[in-house]
Amino acid sequence: MYPSRKRQRRWLLLPVVLAVVLSRDVPARAHIGGRAGAEILLAAGVREVRLASWASTLEPVEVAGPKVGASTRIRLYDVNGDIDPEARAEFERIASRDPDQPHALAPRVEQLVFKAAYHFGAASMVVVSGWRWRAGRHGAGEAIDFKLKGVNPWKLGAYLRTLSRVGVGIYTNPATQFVHVDVRNPSYHWVDGSPPGVHWRERQLGDRKAEERDAAYAPDMDLP
Repeated sequence: MYPSRKRQRRWLLLPVVLAVVLSRDVPARAHIGGRAGAEILLAAGVREVRLASWASTLEPVEVAGPKVGASTRIRLYDVNGDIDPEARAEFERIASRDPDQPHALAPRVEQLVFKAAYHFGAASMVVVSGWRWRAGRHGAGEAIDFKLKGVNPWKLGAYLRTLSRVGVGIYTNPATQFVHVDVRNPSYHWVDGSPPGVHWRERQLGDRKAEERDAAYAPDMDLP
């Protein structure tokens, strides 16, 4: 028994209908995929422009070291926002008591002192002490004692205490007047009015929000 003409026409029209549907659907899918790809590229472009803008606006910081006459201008980050190995080596040389035999310092503690300098308008830095033999965190290269020209130690210490996972000591004796910063977890802060070489007037500075800040720490927070 043969199918009727009406049923034959239905079967003949089916490929045409499918072709129309598919032809309409393909451009739509291509459009969605193209738009998503364009949005991803645009977002990446925005991030790159923002990063380049941030890194390119950093000014060199004048850094003087413990040795008299040892100073230079240092820009810790390159134009891509990465730590410049040559600038880091130069900072460690200047920060050493013997520039001919520098010792490596923890990258993060270097970032923190430059972060502070940029916070105060790229203020000139004086490194009082970096690496020291058998001197706690100094001996591990994780601490720096420093000053910023024109910035009161209390003010500098107050800023550093807002950072995460740091040790901050404020030395207020007229013969010291510097701030110690180190990298640690959990954070710990203190003030010391003792003369150089002794610590009989050291006392802890409380900070109820330190634990919360430490828990929220992310490496990007160390950038200027």
